Amino acid sequence: MEGEITIKDTTASPAPLGFFGLGFAATFLGLMVMGIFADSVMVVSTAIFLGGFAQLIASLELWKKGDTFGASAFGAFALFWFSWAFIQIATSIGMFGGIMPAMSSAAGFWYLIIWGIIATLLTIVTFKIGVKAIILTFILLDLTFFSIALVGGMVAGIITLLLGLASLYTAIALIMDEVGKIKLPY
Repeated sequence: MEGEITIKDTTASPAPLGFFGLGFAATFLGLMVMGIFADSVMVVSTAIFLGGFAQLIASLELWKKGDTFGASAFGAFALFWFSWAFIQIATSIGMFGGIMPAMSSAAGFWYLIIWGIIATLLTIVTFKIGVKAIILTFILLDLTFFSIALVGGMVAGIITLLLGLASLYTAIALIMDEVGKIKLPY
């Protein structure tokens, strides 16, 4: 129609960046929990810069696109990684003039259970989205929070590793689908 202006959003999807952030942070955390290596500084760094910042950037960009689910999920879990990293730093090398006491078992349990409940509620939404790779990633996210809170050890490490790998796969599949030359099932 005359006088109408159509604006087409040609910006890239930030979702793969968010899934990469989650994927790398969870993969390295899972490997550390499994005892494959003990380099916690690498895991904390990955949590801050990939789990935190990458997901926060994806969240802000999805917010601009009007994607409430993506913005909220990536934003919330970015803040999870920042808070997790802060707990690790504050209780090991210290901040603000000293080392803080370690988190109690009860506090750690409730911290993870509440995050698990929120992740589970978001998982319900993924069924509406209908992308199997995203559904699987969120189911593994739920299992990660609950397994770390309730079981710990090797089981929690394996589930966390699977979460990381599923998230990395989702990121790659989304990119390949958008490029259109290579299709991965997702």
